Amino acid sequence: MLLAGRLSKKEPAMAERDVRERDILVASNEYAYVQDLTKGDIVLYVGPTKISLSNTERLVDFREGRFQPVRSDEASGTHPFVVASAQEYVIVENPPRDPAVKAIKGSNSATELLVGKKIVVPGPVTFPLWPGQRAEVVRGHTLREDEYLLVRVYDEVGGGMPIGRELVIRGAEVSYYVPTNGLEVIPREDGGGYVRRAFRLRRNRGLHLRVIKDFTVPEPGGADESLPPGAYTAGQDVFVKDREGFFFPSEHAIVVRVVEALPLAEKEGLYVRDILSGRITTVKGPTNYLVDPTREDVVGRELDPDRLRLYRNKTPAFHGAAISIDIPPSTAVMVVAKDKREVVLGPGTRILDFEEELEVLHLSTGKPKDDAALLPTCFLRVDGNKVSDVVKTRTQDHVELELQLSYRVSFVSRHVPADRWFAVTDYVALLCDHLASLLRAAARRSPLDEVYRRGAELVRDAVLGEKTEGEPRAGRHFAENGMWVYDVEVLELRVLDPEVRKLLLDAQKAAIVMEVSRKSEENRARHEKVKEAVTQEIYLAQIATQARAVDLENAKNALVATRLEAQAAHDRLERIGRAENEAQALEIGAAARARVAERELEIEARRLEGRVQAFEKEMAAMAPELVTTLRALGHQEFAKELARTAAPLAILGGSSVTEVVERLLGALPVAASETVTGVLAASASAPNGNAKRP
Repeated sequence: MLLAGRLSKKEPAMAERDVRERDILVASNEYAYVQDLTKGDIVLYVGPTKISLSNTERLVDFREGRFQPVRSDEASGTHPFVVASAQEYVIVENPPRDPAVKAIKGSNSATELLVGKKIVVPGPVTFPLWPGQRAEVVRGHTLREDEYLLVRVYDEVGGGMPIGRELVIRGAEVSYYVPTNGLEVIPREDGGGYVRRAFRLRRNRGLHLRVIKDFTVPEPGGADESLPPGAYTAGQDVFVKDREGFFFPSEHAIVVRVVEALPLAEKEGLYVRDILSGRITTVKGPTNYLVDPTREDVVGRELDPDRLRLYRNKTPAFHGAAISIDIPPSTAVMVVAKDKREVVLGPGTRILDFEEELEVLHLSTGKPKDDAALLPTCFLRVDGNKVSDVVKTRTQDHVELELQLSYRVSFVSRHVPADRWFAVTDYVALLCDHLASLLRAAARRSPLDEVYRRGAELVRDAVLGEKTEGEPRAGRHFAENGMWVYDVEVLELRVLDPEVRKLLLDAQKAAIVMEVSRKSEENRARHEKVKEAVTQEIYLAQIATQARAVDLENAKNALVATRLEAQAAHDRLERIGRAENEAQALEIGAAARARVAERELEIEARRLEGRVQAFEKEMAAMAPELVTTLRALGHQEFAKELARTAAPLAILGGSSVTEVVERLLGALPVAASETVTGVLAASASAPNGNAKRP
């Protein structure tokens, strides 16, 4: 262990000796620090050069405000020059007292420094650091019109500005900024650089400003229109709203905070207190409300959990949120303040003012109702309210009864104003106590059997009033708070004495048995009647069915006869039509044939007439030769042939054969013609149409 301790003590010395004994090369644009161990002086070596350390020298580095030796396991101990481009500047701490001193290549003795001072060296520039100096290269600040820099005076500058004064460099005035000596750019608090964004002004945003130096804003049209014109004094708070554009902090005013508008929905509100008067007002939505912190303050209203439960409300969503009450349908609440009582009827939402509360009712609970455990509530159901109770009473014959009842209650404003609804804090006790007294009085006037038989009717008469013909019961009205009982239901009527209850149950059971038997007999008689009626209906139906069958058969026969008659008529009409058609066809055919025959006769007549005319001409031409021929052939053959030939001519001409022959033989000699005529006459008078021979 001792050896190890000795070795550990020797290791730093050996490491330091290794560094001293080796040569250090310093490249161009590099520098290194060497300390003389005999004098303590620090020498600056600027490259390019070579450092040969002796036993009385060591390589050191300036770290954390002091010079520390460089160990062999570290880097070479050289450092690059400080380099800044044209868009950068260098903040140099502890500058040399003589601004003209410059480091040269090789060894440079230490120079006197202005410790605690800072200077700004704009780029482009490159240089080594004298022993004891520190430098920070900062990029130049490029600004847009909505950006600015916050600059602080840390040393004497021109113009006599005091140290510590802060200046605002606007991007609208300077697009690129490099500070001068005595000025430093203050970095942002969030560590995000130096450039700050101007505060944007818009309609739903405001700026809370604080004046730190007296100043005056000229009339509109000046260089700065972000503030209203006027004179401002140091310490004054100013609220800027309802403007468009950008606001730049200055040496005259700073931004305390940005105020955003509070969006309020339709059922939301906000409590705002006036700082001067202390008056608290309620701002109700829907709106975007911009609080002026110079004149107003948002105040919260604390409600204990019990009160929140009574209001059926949740914890406010944000500080200063107003208490919003949702009122269900057919429900009312009483809003009270020091000098106000207001009934609000649902459905709806009521936003309470800061000093407003809801009236709390304390209702009796249990059965029968009592005040042992009161139910607090702020909501009064005004329609269809239901209250249940148990009433113990005694009949005229001293039998104790227990009634389980359910009342239907509404609150009406036609008898009393609506604010009287909350005049009685325990309307349940008022209702049940009063109606129980009425029921006890009614029960004492009636025997048990009547109460048992007409219990519901007696209760309704006592509570709602007696029933009149054609009109509903009037119900029970309470002048104290406008309560109206319009219905009551008897849930159970129970005899408390077990012996009497047993007797009643037995009697009721016997009555039920008798009633069931009577009902059974009546049902059996009714069943038999129904059965017989059904049988009769079946017989009547069968008779009706038979009658319908006969009617159906008759209808079928009539239908068959009708069909036969129709068929016969159809056949008759068909035959008559056919005969008429045939007769008409024959008549038409006969007429056609007659016309054809007439045409043929006409044609034949014309042809014969032509032949007669030709024959007459021929006979006229043949008259001489005919005489000779007659003589030669004989009078008989001639006459026969002449008669046969002239017969058709006589038929067509409508005259006798003799007349035709006479016309034909008119040119012959008289003797010959007479002879021929006589022969023809004799032939005509002969039987069988044969001419008699002469």
